[in-house]
Amino acid sequence: MRDLHNTMPSPSEHTSSWFMDEKWCRLTTNREPWIGPFGAVMCHASIKGLRALITPPWALHTEWSSKKNADLRMALESANAPLVVIDLPLNHSCDWKAPWIVQENHTRMITWDAGAPASAHDRWPKHRLKQVRKGIAKGIVIDVCTDVDEMMALHQMARERKSIPSDAHGLRRLLQHIIQSPHQSSLIARDSEGNPIANAVILHNKSRSIYAFGGQKRSALSALATVMLLHRAIEISAEIGQTSFDFGGSRDSGVDRFYAEFGAIKVKKYRAILCRTPYKWWLRIMRPDLFI
Repeated sequence: MRDLHNTMPSPSEHTSSWFMDEKWCRLTTNREPWIGPFGAVMCHASIKGLRALITPPWALHTEWSSKKNADLRMALESANAPLVVIDLPLNHSCDWKAPWIVQENHTRMITWDAGAPASAHDRWPKHRLKQVRKGIAKGIVIDVCTDVDEMMALHQMARERKSIPSDAHGLRRLLQHIIQSPHQSSLIARDSEGNPIANAVILHNKSRSIYAFGGQKRSALSALATVMLLHRAIEISAEIGQTSFDFGGSRDSGVDRFYAEFGAIKVKKYRAILCRTPYKWWLRIMRPDLFI
């Protein structure tokens, strides 16, 4: 296996936050973003025909530099959008009262001591570390990926398996923007013949790296490749001075259990939803998930 430490460019942490990137909004919605208090960025969108302000597509949450969110709540209420869906920053509590609906979810994160990158893998179970060694023995290589077509193909395979709709054109534009930045690591796992198996796009925010995008082609090697990608992603994160890794969370209980195996603990995150009264009946039928 060649020395990937010498072939991979050295990334750096974002100066602010990927999820406050105005260009992210423009690329995924073709519209100018809504900028709120503390620089919070929201997107103008259409949800089942209703005008909406939403967390940027594919962003896992919003991220502003203040623990005070009352000003943001009032600004969103004054925006007069029929629907607002905002995913608050991690570790922010949300006591917004009716007519807001607040949903609790979680991501999973692993942390380690600064200057001790090996400690990031100390909590991994032995069988997962064994899978990394087995993958190397079978010739799987983790490399940089700048080919958006490869990334899209693997991503779409995963979406189609789960029957999840996807805006492929918007995602392509976003990935093209992301891979040009030094604040990311785009990784791909290849078999011994160079064929792509799985990929992972890691976004590096301040002190925290995030597993933001990924996909795989189901095969006898895909499970090994996924574990190897996570191992290398956490290794890179520690090497550049990060002290935590966010697995991105999942509403799929099986995936959530998988992340928990790596020593990743639950970190709460909240979604706040505001739907104006005249439109609630329509959305209760078309998007019942917004009212759970």
